[in-house]
Amino acid sequence: MDGISTIALGELAARIAEAVAGRAGRPALEGLAEAHRSFARDRPGRWQALQRRAGPAVVGSDAARTVVALTDAVLRDYDVPPSERVHAARLLGSTINGYLSLEHIGSFDHREPVPEVSWRRTIDALDALLRAWPTAPAAAP
Repeated sequence: MDGISTIALGELAARIAEAVAGRAGRPALEGLAEAHRSFARDRPGRWQALQRRAGPAVVGSDAARTVVALTDAVLRDYDVPPSERVHAARLLGSTINGYLSLEHIGSFDHREPVPEVSWRRTIDALDALLRAWPTAPAAAP
């Protein structure tokens, strides 16, 4: 499965790179999110291969490093401090992936407005949150 996951991650990385190239701030965030969404829709089997715990070969792959670097570049445009980027990246990943998982199983098909409206609102909220990211790290529990 790690081999399939690595291939899928490479394809996703290429989509992200194309979607964020030459963009900054909100347009880059939209590109990142839309790259994930289009990949999930266009390549559902490969997207599903990324919905598992990644083994060391996947985590250490060029594709994984590329996705991390591209996400980090998007976050730099928001002036998220380097010490906070891992937290912001986790927030982006969990929000985008959670939305796509629920959309994939049809959870949003039974109520108005259409999912596209909620997707736009999700991007709005992420953009606002990243613009207001706190500069001081929260205290550890």
